[in-house]
Amino acid sequence: MKKLLSMLLLLVPMLLLGCSQNEERFDHTALKDELKEEGIEPKLPTEFPMAIAGYERVIPPHESNIHEVIFNGEDGGMKFSLTIQPPPVEYINDEEEDVTVNGNKGFFMDGPGSSIHWTDGDYHYILTSYSDENGTKDSMVEIAESFK
Repeated sequence: MKKLLSMLLLLVPMLLLGCSQNEERFDHTALKDELKEEGIEPKLPTEFPMAIAGYERVIPPHESNIHEVIFNGEDGGMKFSLTIQPPPVEYINDEEEDVTVNGNKGFFMDGPGSSIHWTDGDYHYILTSYSDENGTKDSMVEIAESFK
């Protein structure tokens, strides 16, 4: 009985630690405040499959209602981009897979720069991955569903 209890005490923390390593929390408070100052309050990602070291805003030289954010990894490289714009957005593409993000219809496009597209409330979101391992449909849906 002691051996069984000891094994359980060792296995449970290892199992929990292993499960929690798939997702890295992302504190979007500063980004949310920046966007709020510009008059928009979109949902933002709270989890990524790797640590995000920071973000950069892409601000065009002209007035635009499209907002873009680049998320950088700890190695300094661009890992994801997020485009936020008002709906409706129309696409002409035959190579998309339907997905659902928090009850909202959307679609996933595979390939270099895999992306997931969906509309939630007042905003249309496009999340693009710049790495093959994090650009899978399942991974992209998981990130999209973390938006709060």
